[in-house]
Amino acid sequence: MFYLPIILICFNHHLLLHTTSASSLLFALDNVRYSLSDRVLTIPKLGALRGIYIDYENEYNKKYNLVNVEAFLGVQYGLYHGRFEPSKERFELHPTTKVNKHIDFGPACAQHIWTNHSELARIRTGKFARDYYPKLLKYIQKQNEQQCLYMNIYQPQIKNLKEQLPVLLFIHGDGYDMGTGAAFDGAIFASYTKSIVVTINYRLGPFGFLYLSRENKGDYALHDIYTALHWLKNYVTNFDGDPDRITLYGTESGAVLASLVVMLETVNGGTGTIKRRKSLVHRLILNDQTFLSPHMTSIVNEISSYQKDILSQLSCSTLVCLRNQTLVKTKDLVELNTYSKANGYINYLSPLENPFPFFNTHIDTRNDRVNPLRMKFYHQSNTLLPENLHVLLTISSSIHHSLFHNINFNNRSNLIQDLINYAYTKWNTKTNEYYFDKDLFNYHQQILGPLLKYAKYVSNDRNIHILEKYSNKYQSELPYTFGYVLAPSMSVYNDTYLNADENDKIESIKIMNLFANLIHHGDINIQSPYCQNMQCESNEKWNPIFPDFNFLILKDGNLSQVRGYQTNVHNLFNNIIANNSENQMDINLLNAWKTLFEVSNKMNVSTNTRATLLIKKFSPLFDSNNNNQKYILILCSSIFVLLIINFSICIVLSKRGQGCRKREYNCLDNHKQLTLVNQAEQHPQRHGGSSPSSTNSNGTITIDSTQQLIVNTNPNEHEHHSSPLSSLLCTTTNSSINSTPPVDVLHPINITKKNGILKCSSIKKTNVLATSSLPEAIV
Repeated sequence: MFYLPIILICFNHHLLLHTTSASSLLFALDNVRYSLSDRVLTIPKLGALRGIYIDYENEYNKKYNLVNVEAFLGVQYGLYHGRFEPSKERFELHPTTKVNKHIDFGPACAQHIWTNHSELARIRTGKFARDYYPKLLKYIQKQNEQQCLYMNIYQPQIKNLKEQLPVLLFIHGDGYDMGTGAAFDGAIFASYTKSIVVTINYRLGPFGFLYLSRENKGDYALHDIYTALHWLKNYVTNFDGDPDRITLYGTESGAVLASLVVMLETVNGGTGTIKRRKSLVHRLILNDQTFLSPHMTSIVNEISSYQKDILSQLSCSTLVCLRNQTLVKTKDLVELNTYSKANGYINYLSPLENPFPFFNTHIDTRNDRVNPLRMKFYHQSNTLLPENLHVLLTISSSIHHSLFHNINFNNRSNLIQDLINYAYTKWNTKTNEYYFDKDLFNYHQQILGPLLKYAKYVSNDRNIHILEKYSNKYQSELPYTFGYVLAPSMSVYNDTYLNADENDKIESIKIMNLFANLIHHGDINIQSPYCQNMQCESNEKWNPIFPDFNFLILKDGNLSQVRGYQTNVHNLFNNIIANNSENQMDINLLNAWKTLFEVSNKMNVSTNTRATLLIKKFSPLFDSNNNNQKYILILCSSIFVLLIINFSICIVLSKRGQGCRKREYNCLDNHKQLTLVNQAEQHPQRHGGSSPSSTNSNGTITIDSTQQLIVNTNPNEHEHHSSPLSSLLCTTTNSSINSTPPVDVLHPINITKKNGILKCSSIKKTNVLATSSLPEAIV
């Protein structure tokens, strides 16, 4: 009876906990439960946080080894005091004890809401406006211009965790004027790779990129990303994250910002060989774009033309006026038309390269061809970039790229335009006519070429890998890289798992395995310690892109590596066009590229049955119309004719017995004919023994069958030769004996050196040879 009250109290407490846990369920997505977390995380200077508990203890755990995840949504990481001001880390010196529930996304940064889909399709694509943007709308409806710097943190729940987990900071794309980090759920990726995933908002449009002066250069979005990195460096350990293993992952325009942040951080902070501090970024994953991509960045000379137009639209010309939210409202700024109709509706509000963001530089900007940031990247990237920076570049070859930009080379030469037409002109089997493949050209010019150029300058002593994926199913790689095809998610791609086939799931697992290897170890060839899937076990070693152009190809569920892939694209855009746009065309380089193009594009129609028509159409490209080439051709032809004449003369002279034959060692002048005689006709020997040669009194030589080179010379004849070489190559002749044809042989001599002068003397040994030994001696 004494224990009965205690049992009732414990049972009642258990029922209370069970009821509380059941009531904390927020919602469920196809067997994935989202509930309020039981844990309260207290962080100094930030306060007490409570997030969402995502439960994968179901079929997804069995299939894909997904662990449960705790997500903290809408965590404010930065503040800025007014419009067009740089951001700073957010913290509280005296945080309250109140528990803050982070179960909702923070407001998005201010941006235009597109209601006319036809206008949106003009600057993006029809598929983007029709399918993607309506899903994005629910994440960007709630906006706040003053307070929008929020991040979402996804922490996997691992039992008996012994080490800190690597961190992945995701920079969203969708252009520089729309989007939010809340639209991209990092829970599945965090659960599968066992890493901390962070998605962020950053200021967009004129709030993030409008250039006003050299003191206000429109680098506010870059400041926001930089602030997020500093926040993670200081606080990510509270989420079991490793601040020394931060990976920056950007897609499309987000990849441009990510590559710029890494480059600017190293230029300003010295994170390379000249270290002034430790680097904030240790791994880098870029999808499709870098800051080298065309029309994705700008310099001050390019923006001066539209700056006046923007200020005239706002009826404002000073910074004080623009910061006044009573005079210039948020709606006035977001509705500015920042797209140029030239070159396919380019957004001219883009990140600024020159002058450098983050600080003032005394750089002469009168010459718009000089870009100091790129010059530093081209010539000093190996010393400026962090030594431990590991890079993975990803591309999606079949995604439609809407923008089509004509190459402008200041009208210096139509040859390059003809070259482009030759490379991308194909045969339409349906219409039986040639057409220009605009999509392939866009892909090579805007995506692949600049990506290879970026890899070229970063790859010194670094293992840079490029992964090309063949898929046009979702117009993005994120359903694969973030695992949205595996399970339901709170993302803009939340329904992709319903339509995903088995190949989609296999490709997603293989991509996430590569990402996991990189973010855990900095090497895609080293397996992640938490991967328990059979797809992780691979005996193949993936080689870096250079020097052999090794590409990782993911197609139809198979991951393979191809050597020598896309070399013609790299040579065309990064060598021929880049080097010859302002200089004289190198016709030899052009012809070398033509050969490479035909070898690497065997399926291209320009190398098939209709090749003659296409080459004839673009024959000026490869004709020898260069004067230097004509001179070289004439010179080579002349040399060839002279060689033929010389060879003919040698043949004629050799038939007359006066040619330069292989076994003739005649003196060039004053030599007598050498005659071979039979042993029976010889005079008695002067010396006994088996001397290899003997000489008669009349100068006749006899040859021993065991020797080949025997010569007897008259000592007096040495006086006729002025050089030591002529004394070494002398012969004697006698035409009075028999009719034996003359044969030249070499007499053995002794060579001595006295007082620096070479002297030779004959070895006077004689012997009589049989007649039968003559042919063998000659041979």
